[in-house]
Amino acid sequence: MTCVVSRWTSLAGACLFEAACLAASTMVCAQTADLRLGAEYQCPNNLRFKVFSCAGTGNADACDVEAAVGNQPSQRGQSPRQQVTLLLQVCHLQTPAEAQGAASGAGVQGNSQPDANGFKIGDTVNVATAGGWYAAVIVRAMGDSYLVRLGPSTEVTKSYPTELRRIGPLTDVDRARGLFALHDKVQVNVGGRWLDGEIITELGMEYQVQLPDSRTAWASAPNLRRVAIADKPAAPAAGAPPRPGLKSCAGKFEGRCASTAAAVGSFQIVFRSGKATVKELGGEEQFECWMDSEKIYLHKPGELADNDMPIDINDDGTLQTPFGELKKKGN
Repeated sequence: MTCVVSRWTSLAGACLFEAACLAASTMVCAQTADLRLGAEYQCPNNLRFKVFSCAGTGNADACDVEAAVGNQPSQRGQSPRQQVTLLLQVCHLQTPAEAQGAASGAGVQGNSQPDANGFKIGDTVNVATAGGWYAAVIVRAMGDSYLVRLGPSTEVTKSYPTELRRIGPLTDVDRARGLFALHDKVQVNVGGRWLDGEIITELGMEYQVQLPDSRTAWASAPNLRRVAIADKPAAPAAGAPPRPGLKSCAGKFEGRCASTAAAVGSFQIVFRSGKATVKELGGEEQFECWMDSEKIYLHKPGELADNDMPIDINDDGTLQTPFGELKKKGN
């Protein structure tokens, strides 16, 4: 008697059942084997499935099924027991050789697209183990649960985000799921007060925060909030004042100034047309020269103003530098 089949409409088994039914349509129905829950079944056309549970033994009772086609990601969903029973007529329990082949290639070399969490089959991720966090490769994806391979033969299931994390910077999805990174600047709720701090340790979904007064506090995502980090100011362009109100030294300071102390007599600055050449034993370095009514600022083009060398203008016309007093020695 030829098997009469209907299309399996659940997301988990649509492709699997359709292809298996194609094979079954040309076969004579054999006696149906007993269903083994949790066992992997291999079907024609590189199809496989696993049944985790069934609501009952009736044809219409729903079964929880995970199915995969080739090296595409596994899908999980509900299907009537009658359709699962039909599959048992054309599929068989997976042999050790078939299981090894699936583990070595199927599900790892597929061209899957990233899922809702941003992961795809074959991605290397960090997973939590009793010995700490280790790198593993995603073999299968089942919502927030991922079958990952640790080493050449060990496979375990890990849940995102508690036991599985991406390698690299956090994404918007990670942040929305309550993840923080080490050294994130945060505010932590301690006794109803929000205190500034920095994350220094993570343990699962709990984070240890260093507080300003040398205390630490442990908190989870609901008691943490990120602190926006202001963008660093851009370095001024060459020829532009490093800070408002400064004017070029050109025409105001010209000539050679050297140290008045014999011990450091080799230190000198030559001012020429708004430029300053600092000469010392190690060589010489070029700066832009800027000034206001009280100070001279030697500025390195491309660097921030915070790195400028400030020089005080003394009442007698000498210059007070971080390396001692300079006096004009020549033009």
